Amino acid sequence: MNAPQNWPQQPQQPHQTQPGYGPPAGAPAPGYGQPQGAPGYGQPQGAPGYGQPQGGPNYSQPQGAPGGYGPQPPQPPKKKRTGLIVGVIVAVVVLVIGGVFGSMYLEYTEDVGGGPGEQPTDVCAISDDLKQQAKTSSFRLVVKPHDGKSGLKHSHCMWEQAKGKDGKNPRTLSIHVYDYRVHLKDPKKNLESAESEYASLAQFPLEGDQAKPTDGLGDQATFIKPGIGTDKTHIGLVVRKGEIVYLIDYFGRDKGFFSDSEFPVDQAEAVVRKAAEEMLAK
Repeated sequence: MNAPQNWPQQPQQPHQTQPGYGPPAGAPAPGYGQPQGAPGYGQPQGAPGYGQPQGGPNYSQPQGAPGGYGPQPPQPPKKKRTGLIVGVIVAVVVLVIGGVFGSMYLEYTEDVGGGPGEQPTDVCAISDDLKQQAKTSSFRLVVKPHDGKSGLKHSHCMWEQAKGKDGKNPRTLSIHVYDYRVHLKDPKKNLESAESEYASLAQFPLEGDQAKPTDGLGDQATFIKPGIGTDKTHIGLVVRKGEIVYLIDYFGRDKGFFSDSEFPVDQAEAVVRKAAEEMLAK
């Protein structure tokens, strides 16, 4: 039954602890630490910057949470440019080396020579067999003899390579003809002039030249191997028959991929000898 209104309230007595019961609600239980919010007993839950956030010591902050609430998620490693730079350098080196070797290969395989040349003069004409043997099919007149009735008549012609016909290895056949037959009115002096010309070319060669006399060609004949020159192989042949002196040179080289080389000397001697035989047969 409810107490009547306006009854005097009884003074509140201190709560008596009943044996066997825990502390009343709201009273601090012994051994349970400080109530939440009491000063000096740790930070209330959720207070910024103090203690460990809810979730325990191993709790990981969700991705995107503001800083200061745990470790940030790992960032992807930054790409290094070293590999790119090395790749560019290697590519440039490969291109340069490829260009050099490509140029060397083209030069090595390319045929040398020019067009078919001019119409050969009678004094310098050679047979088709000799053209094929010497690999020289293109004619070029260097010095044309004068048309006078007296004086030395000098002819100089070159047989060179025709591109696409005579191969890739450079070759040149040079023919000088010194005709003293009408040099002077005295035939004896003309012969002496021819002998002197032969001696200056064959018997007194330049320093370093090697001379090798040979038989069976005209009145006198000598092979000459020059001591200097840009071509790897060079053989000359000086021949005199009466008042005419012939100087025939054959020179060239065999192309190599890295460097050029000599071609056999006996091949050169065979070419100049055949050329002399054809000159003497005119």
